[in-house]
Amino acid sequence: MSRLKKDLKKSNGSNFAKNKWIYLAGILFLTILIYSNSIKNDFIYQLDDDVYITNCNDIKAFGSSNFEAIFSTAYAGLYLPLTMLTYMIEFHFFGLNPTAYHVVNLLLHLINIVLVFLLIFKIKPKPLIAGFVALFFAIHPMHVEAVSWLSERKDLLFSMFYLIGLNTYVLFAQKKQSKYFLITLVVFILSLLSKPLAISFPLFLVMIDWYFGRKFTLRVIIEKVPFFALSLIFGLTAIYFAKTLNPQDSITPVFSLFNRIFIVSDAILFYLYKVVAPFNLSVYHYYPKTVNGLIPSGFYFSAVLLLAIVLLVLWLLIYKLKNSRTDIIIGLAFFVIPTAFVLQLVPVGRAYAAERYTYLSYIGIFFIIAFFADQFFSNKSALSAKMKPWLTGLFILVTFVFSYLTWERNKDWKESLTMFTDLIEKNPEHGHPYLARGITKFQFGDNKGALEDYNLCIKYDSTDSKAYSNRASVRGIFQDYQGALDDCNKSLQIEPGYINALNNRAAAKLYLNDLNGAYEDYSATIRIDSLNTKSYRNRIAISEKLGNNEQLLADFTKLVQLEPSNPANYANRGNVYYKTKNFASAIEDFTKALQLNASLYAVYFDRGNAYFNIANYDLAVKDFTKVIDNEKNKAPAYFNRGICYLKLNLIENACNDWTQAMNLGNQDAVNQINRNCK
Repeated sequence: MSRLKKDLKKSNGSNFAKNKWIYLAGILFLTILIYSNSIKNDFIYQLDDDVYITNCNDIKAFGSSNFEAIFSTAYAGLYLPLTMLTYMIEFHFFGLNPTAYHVVNLLLHLINIVLVFLLIFKIKPKPLIAGFVALFFAIHPMHVEAVSWLSERKDLLFSMFYLIGLNTYVLFAQKKQSKYFLITLVVFILSLLSKPLAISFPLFLVMIDWYFGRKFTLRVIIEKVPFFALSLIFGLTAIYFAKTLNPQDSITPVFSLFNRIFIVSDAILFYLYKVVAPFNLSVYHYYPKTVNGLIPSGFYFSAVLLLAIVLLVLWLLIYKLKNSRTDIIIGLAFFVIPTAFVLQLVPVGRAYAAERYTYLSYIGIFFIIAFFADQFFSNKSALSAKMKPWLTGLFILVTFVFSYLTWERNKDWKESLTMFTDLIEKNPEHGHPYLARGITKFQFGDNKGALEDYNLCIKYDSTDSKAYSNRASVRGIFQDYQGALDDCNKSLQIEPGYINALNNRAAAKLYLNDLNGAYEDYSATIRIDSLNTKSYRNRIAISEKLGNNEQLLADFTKLVQLEPSNPANYANRGNVYYKTKNFASAIEDFTKALQLNASLYAVYFDRGNAYFNIANYDLAVKDFTKVIDNEKNKAPAYFNRGICYLKLNLIENACNDWTQAMNLGNQDAVNQINRNCK
């Protein structure tokens, strides 16, 4: 009899099996209860919610161009079109109401709890084991980050499809029905489209085959080819899109390969330790500081301790736990496979570990604990009978403590200032938390508070170019232009070519009347990013002050190329042509602007003037009439149309228009009346 059939036979006769859905319902109810305070939370700015949702124009309309954008664009360096599609749907129905987004995140977590329960029950059909794993998957405080952080929708979504796929593949391994194989393949693709981290999925399929005793025949191997091929394709895609991440958003300390090994070891121990002690949680677990090429001694000790743990586990598997070996190995695989894909052997970003990375991997640890708990509670020995009440009490206590910690951790995710204040309290001598809170304060209009936080950031990290550049912005608001200039120079010393610092320095130079210096800085930003329309507009503002019409024409022409559907670009270039007396080109641009937006009545006025200058008085009259019929400020149009009528020798019409202009306060009309209407 197979392992599965034996377990099913034992399970089906138990009260637990009959009532398993009741226990699952209880787990879901508890989850809703402890996460109920999360649905009132706001977006967290400076932690990607602005990138994915609040400031992302791609999700703010249904349309072919928006769909094309989300399926061809990386967001924060990640390719996750299906996740972005969920945001698009939510925005369509709920706008920027954060409650709706939090509710969806919680619903996805609830679905994942059910999927975890079903998966574990398929692997080990014992309600005690499935219920234990599902319970702690549901309430563990380390999972708050994945649920309460709206930007981590991607983890919830890819995990949902990932877990559906594992469930259907177990059915395929058991029943050999092709429909389960096809469903598995489809949901794997959906998981990949939700987050590239799903590339680990095929390794689980191999482990499931091994666990259920499938022989690795040629057919079984061929089954895996499409899965591994898709993992390779999406893995390469992820590497390609990762290059699009702004360097300022992925500042990473530099470590030797020697030190990286110990940092990775510490990260693994961190994940293991937090299973039982999820205290002092933080959105960032920062890389250690290096002194003379060395990191803190605790990281070196971690490698020794981890090696000892690995050797102990191997010894137990080989010599002491032979009967339990298969179940322990599948549990270890659940922990090791997802964890291996998030370990920072090549450092990326500011943190070497993240709580959200345990969302799937803790299933394996919970499974191993539940497996041994089930064995112990099934034991009829005197020791087992004696310990059961104590262990039951411990189970209840841990459930209560974890539920409370999760409830409290949700409060830290209330809004940006709360989150970053919590981060500062746990990392008071790191510069980055002050920077993040300073940016948030600046966005909320607290310029003084922002300046204080930028000062603290620079105090603890004098190498953060963004902190100097941002402080320059606030100093500019307080009219400390020389201080702003000094900060920008410092920022650019640290990071030459930093566009924000160049823009801020140009603004400071402008206020210090260094127009040529401002012009050069804006030109530098264009050399770095020739597609940034804001840089051209900044340089245009300086060129207007310098009277550089040639540069104005060049920059407006570039804006026309970059934004061909923006009528303002044509209208502005038309005005430059008008100033340089190229009236034919001015008329052409004004006409194009009006084709794009026929309600730009100021452009009709400008085109009327251009027509007048080439003596096309009839068309000029039509344009001025358009302005008179639609604009509140009619006096200039009446006056100019009167001049046109004068040129057309329609004196009565001219005098009538000048009278209207005079009545509206136009003094020039008085002179024309005195000269031509007596």
